[in-house]
Amino acid sequence: MSLSKKIEKYCKWFWDETLGGEYDAWGTCTYLMEVGANLRAVRQIEVYENGNVLFYDRSHLTDNYGMLSDKPLGEQDIQEFGITKAEFEQVWNTKMPMNMMK
Repeated sequence: MSLSKKIEKYCKWFWDETLGGEYDAWGTCTYLMEVGANLRAVRQIEVYENGNVLFYDRSHLTDNYGMLSDKPLGEQDIQEFGITKAEFEQVWNTKMPMNMMK
């Protein structure tokens, strides 16, 4: 059975490179994503080393900081970095994004 048909649709990974440019001081980032059946991000959280938090979803696709990922994730990535819905929702419901109102 293809993973795109399974229930596990949340993932988290650490990106050990900075954004560079004017956002370089933000540091590294932990990404959390809710992934839809088409393996594309539905909701995305970015938590930076300096404490900045960004949220993206279908109602807020892009801004001056970045955007909701527009590339499909690989099934292997979702399997390797999978987390529970509860873990994703805990971050979504407790962090205050600087780029949108919840």
